[in-house]
Parts: sequence; C-alpha cells; structure tokens
Amino acid sequence: MDVDLSALRAQAFNYLFDAVVVTDAAGIVIDWNSGSQQLYGYSKQEIVGQPVSLLHVPEDSASITELVISSVEQHGKWTGEIRFLHKDGSIGWVESMCVPLFDDNQEFIGALGINRDITERIEDAQRMLNLACYDQLTQIPNRYLLMDRVKQAIERCKRMNTKFSLFYMDLDEFKKINDTYGHCHGDAVLIEAVARLRKAIRDSDTLARIGGDEFVLLLEDITDNNDISHMADILIGALDKPFTVAEQNVLLNCSIGIATFPESGDNFDTLIKAADFAMYKSKRQGGATYRFG
Repeated sequence: MDVDLSALRAQAFNYLFDAVVVTDAAGIVIDWNSGSQQLYGYSKQEIVGQPVSLLHVPEDSASITELVISSVEQHGKWTGEIRFLHKDGSIGWVESMCVPLFDDNQEFIGALGINRDITERIEDAQRMLNLACYDQLTQIPNRYLLMDRVKQAIERCKRMNTKFSLFYMDLDEFKKINDTYGHCHGDAVLIEAVARLRKAIRDSDTLARIGGDEFVLLLEDITDNNDISHMADILIGALDKPFTVAEQNVLLNCSIGIATFPESGDNFDTLIKAADFAMYKSKRQGGATYRFG
C-alpha cells in the first residue's frame, strides 16, 4: 500500500496541539496550523501574508525580534516566554521555540515557531505573588515586599554612596472609627487614606501597609532634611480633610517618624525600629506631626 507521506505530515502539522507558525525570511506568515488559529484567533486565510509582528504586543515586538535573531545566530534556536496579542485585543503568554529554516543550499529562507499557551500558569503565579507580597485590602506592598525593597535600596546606596528615608506613619484616632462605626467602615477609610497618600508621592516611591493602620513610605533620592520635612507636610496635608464615614464627616490624620540610611541604621530592622520610635514621639506631641529618628 502506497503511503502519501507529505499528506500525513500536513495532517499532523494541522492537528498538533501546539500553535505552529511558519514565516519567510522577511517575517511574513506563510503557513499556520489549527492550533495557531485557536491560540491567536485568526483564520489561516486572515493571517497568511501578514507580518508575524501582528501577533506580538507592540511594545514587545522590537525586543522579541532582537532576542530571536541573536539567539538563533548563536545557538541555532530560540526559546523563551513572551506575551502575545490575540485578535480580540486581549494579551496572553506563550512558551515559544523558534528554529531557522534553510533551503537545499543552506540559505536562510524563514523560521518555524512552536508556541504553547501558558497564560493560566503565568496568571496563577502572579496571583500567588500578589498574595505573598501585597496587602489584600489596599493592594499596596506588605511588610515582606517592603523589606525586600529596603534591602535593595541599601545595596544601591552603598554602591553609590547615597541615602534614603523611611517614613513610619500611624493614623491618629483610627481605633475610634472601628469602635464607633465598625470594621467595614474602617476598611473603607484605610482604602481612601491610601488613595490620598499615593497621589501625594511619586511612582518610584514605595508605600507599604505593615499593620492595621500603620504604613511605611520608602523615599529614595531625597536626602535634604528640608525636602524630607516638606514631604512629611505633604503627607499630613493629604489626610487633613474630612473622611465620609456612614454619612458623617470624620477627621483623621497621622503621626510620622522618619529614619534615614545610614545615620539611623544600616539594615531593615534598625531602620524600622528607629522610624517607629520617632513616630511614637510624634504621637506624644498630639499627632498630625513628624519627628526624625
């Protein structure tokens, strides 16, 4: 019995579980299996003749091309995890392998990419990271992530001979809100307080929740005491407006203690203790103020 091997190969190609994309030397899609249609959303008729960059998130396209070319030149193939762009505009992740294609004269004529959807795995990992590193009520870093970022800041400052500051903030009279209105309203106040504080700081600063109503701000690249004091005034001012609790206006503010690396300590524990102690000095002064540790 004669067997049409080319037909069998074509059938196997089309029914592979993974998405297989074939491009020419210019990066134009010339072949595509049913797994690719399922992954990316385009039919074969829609995608053949289109640039393969159509499947990449635009801001990733240049770096992906550079990575693939350099890796293929050095190792004869490329493997990695990259984002992909679905026809409907949604973004996912694939585990990808790309190999070059040559003609009988060993001239480069294109590439073959085998892609497997790992979006669910990546999202599960991100959820686990979120649970481990972020406060679930306010969605800002928790103590664990703050500790890691402070350690990184210490290493940077040691290399560059610079400084950073920690602001330890405790909300004044917050317990009364929980006791009077209940924890649900107290949680809403915490969320609003964080929103106000985040508007007052830079994107590069780290605001973390480390206790019920206790927060720490990691402030880099500001080392002059006048600038530090100005930032403390801004934070206090951000909270110096009524909060609406059960249709009532409630006043709330914070006491701040400030520690600076390396004067106040050379590791996370000593810095956080110095800032915490300074914060209690602020509270003893009546709150809504700050003290240096």
